[in-house]
Amino acid sequence: MLAERARQGYGAMDRGVHSPREIEYKAFAKVTRALKLSADDTASNIGKRAKALHDNRQLWTILATDLASVGNKLSETLRADLLSLAAYSISQSSRAIKDPALLPGLIEINTNMMRGLGTKQ
Repeated sequence: MLAERARQGYGAMDRGVHSPREIEYKAFAKVTRALKLSADDTASNIGKRAKALHDNRQLWTILATDLASVGNKLSETLRADLLSLAAYSISQSSRAIKDPALLPGLIEINTNMMRGLGTKQ
């Protein structure tokens, strides 16, 4: 489900070429890149930061919705951990609009998610 929502929210991709994990990875990569760019320009462009943080909240909200769905096949423990991380990321994204010092933490969380999605199972 997350892959389908990421596909819808972050651009159509060839379903035959990319796995759901690759699509999720690409969604996190796109949002994380925008966060990094906005972190480099914190003082002069609040609009860029607000857009990047909005997209980050949206991505984590999609992830949380997928994790809470009945059809999610991850273990309950992993789902609970990821739901907690989603809630934290959404909250910090809202706070980071006024406090750009929170951006590196959000970037680190997303980067760790990308590392996890990039590993073979």
